[in-house]
Amino acid sequence: MTMTTRIRLLPLFLALATVGFLTGCFETKQEFTLNPDGSGKVVHESKFSAMDLSGNKQGSEKQMKAAVAEIISKSKGVDAWRDVSYEMLDDGKISFKGTAYFRSLSALDIPNQTMLEFDWTTSADETGVLALRAKDSDKKQAKASAPTENLTGEALTQKLRQDRAQCQQMKPMMAMIMGAMKHDVVFHLPGRVGKSSGFQKSATGALSLRFDGNKMLEAMDKLISDDTWMARNSGVMKPDSAPPMDEQMSQLLFGEKGPIQATVTKLGGPAFDYEAEVAAAREDFATLQQQLGRSPVAVTAASAKGGKLKGLKVLGVQLVRGFDEEMDNRPFNAEPGFTLSLLAELPGSVLAMTDECGLDTAIADDGTDLLPESDWDRRIAFLNLTPDKTRVMFEAKMGLPGPKVKGLREVTGHLQYRVASGSKEVNLGFKGLTAGATGQELGAQIDAIGADSGNDGPQQLELRLNLKPDELKALYLVVGKQRTELKNHGYSGNDEEYTYTYESESGFPAKGRLVAEVFAEVQVFSAPFKLENISLLGEQR
Repeated sequence: MTMTTRIRLLPLFLALATVGFLTGCFETKQEFTLNPDGSGKVVHESKFSAMDLSGNKQGSEKQMKAAVAEIISKSKGVDAWRDVSYEMLDDGKISFKGTAYFRSLSALDIPNQTMLEFDWTTSADETGVLALRAKDSDKKQAKASAPTENLTGEALTQKLRQDRAQCQQMKPMMAMIMGAMKHDVVFHLPGRVGKSSGFQKSATGALSLRFDGNKMLEAMDKLISDDTWMARNSGVMKPDSAPPMDEQMSQLLFGEKGPIQATVTKLGGPAFDYEAEVAAAREDFATLQQQLGRSPVAVTAASAKGGKLKGLKVLGVQLVRGFDEEMDNRPFNAEPGFTLSLLAELPGSVLAMTDECGLDTAIADDGTDLLPESDWDRRIAFLNLTPDKTRVMFEAKMGLPGPKVKGLREVTGHLQYRVASGSKEVNLGFKGLTAGATGQELGAQIDAIGADSGNDGPQQLELRLNLKPDELKALYLVVGKQRTELKNHGYSGNDEEYTYTYESESGFPAKGRLVAEVFAEVQVFSAPFKLENISLLGEQR
């Protein structure tokens, strides 16, 4: 079976029309250190030409900083950069070097500087797979292309002649884009490397892979003279995209037909403490962004590991003294009582808050007890986490203070949260992806499957799981050796059973598999909170 995927290639001339700055031809080296959970760091080193349409003087300090800032701001999946350096070389190129920390190799993307991207997956038997990421060809483009499957004789000859002529016209553009591109990667993996294809293995067990733009151009020259290859890829090659990465192209570029991947067994502990190194890198990262004249971008905070709250403050107060029983409406739509709106800074990033958060004491300044009588009323509900999940806003509801009460002597309570130190992948175990099918894991069941709107629209999947939303990190569709993360369109449910809606542009083949990435090694922590001597306006006295 042949592959019909693509290596990533920047659509150069389309991009020039829409952005003010981008990088041109590059020579990039990357050295990865990977942990078993897919987190890691990469020393990224690149020399590239800068093309600037914003008016900055060629070779200027301003242009160089703009180029570096573009790398930092456009990189995806990076929690922080560290040890960044850059300089303008004598030939006008920019030299950049830095260490990027990523929580997931599969989510890492440093655009315009790399041709090779990778995925990392693990299974329950402590085996990992490193694979060159497969890029789907442009489906709309492929659908619009004239098929050659049913062409024979002179019609086929004429079609291939036209396609070869187009390839020859594309060659100068491709040579300009790819000719000087080089990308070398080295991986230090968290286990013993077993079977591998395409990678070179060093004596220390590190794996390496090399992309050479000139080698791809040479491969194209050979392949366009192959009638079978040209017929199979008719209409797919376009000036703004890379040639198809099928088995023959893979053989010419990397020495093996592919897929380009390696199996890693006996996964051990992490190669380094990710959370600790990222935490240390954050200060450097913030300083770097200021030096480049950019606002600090949001980064993922280190996970909480128990401990005290870092802070607690009052955001607002609400006092309801009573209501008129003859009226349907009540003040603030609330029962008589006193409520504090609080913002707590957690010990770190959390997975989710639990239902076991509540008030423990509430004493007014005259000694009266304002703690609600029932456990249910003492429970804290509707907790809202910030996007980085390091702070939580919540409401503490108490009884109605007496007429002489001016403030609160003491309010205490506890916040309980969950933290995940990793994730794992679970094959849901469907024998076929059809409506009504039942899987073997996580109570999986397909409630509905089909087109969302029209025959050409994306298909939607209604999937029932015994898994809470904050426990499900991602869902993947696996068809053969192709793996695609599905887009989530929401969920419904309660307790332990939820129904999730996912979308797939390519549909859901009956023989496909669904793989859920779920948070693992979940721990539960409780953090107490305490306020003393505050007025009924929420001010410290």
